[in-house]
Amino acid sequence: SGWDLGSIFAVHGTKILPLPPLFHEGGDSQEENPPTDTLAFHLQTRTTAGDLPFYALPMLGGSRTLRGHVAGRFRDRSAWHASAEYRFWVLTRGFPIPFTNSLRVERVGLAFFADAGSVADDWPDLFSSEVQAGIGVGLRFTLERDAPFRVDVGFSGEGVQVTAGFGLSF
Repeated sequence: SGWDLGSIFAVHGTKILPLPPLFHEGGDSQEENPPTDTLAFHLQTRTTAGDLPFYALPMLGGSRTLRGHVAGRFRDRSAWHASAEYRFWVLTRGFPIPFTNSLRVERVGLAFFADAGSVADDWPDLFSSEVQAGIGVGLRFTLERDAPFRVDVGFSGEGVQVTAGFGLSF
């Protein structure tokens, strides 16, 4: 607004480690998309420069960050967030969806997760700002390999938060 300029700078990284299967045999190595249980880690930080509207500032809370808190609960000019998830498949071969011949649930799984993060007015202040955290469990199911849906139940000091989303949280 008013031709004021602003920027958001972000750095993030993800590491996903395959694990031995918990509730299945792991599929066939010749299979196009074998079921794979994983341990996943994610770390991100964002900071801003210039003038930005409030809604564009880095935020934490919701279906992708701090899942035990309301969406956008924490917002400021800088933020960091870390997540860890243990994702495992419970049903690996799926089943047809009743009342339709064209859709099929391919897989059903669960994920245990832990999130932590904080916000501050300036990036160096992140190191001394109060850290917010939460844990939870999520249900995952896929209609196709590239169509994962999830429902997460997050627990934090502020209570219980249920979120739903399309795609993995990271």
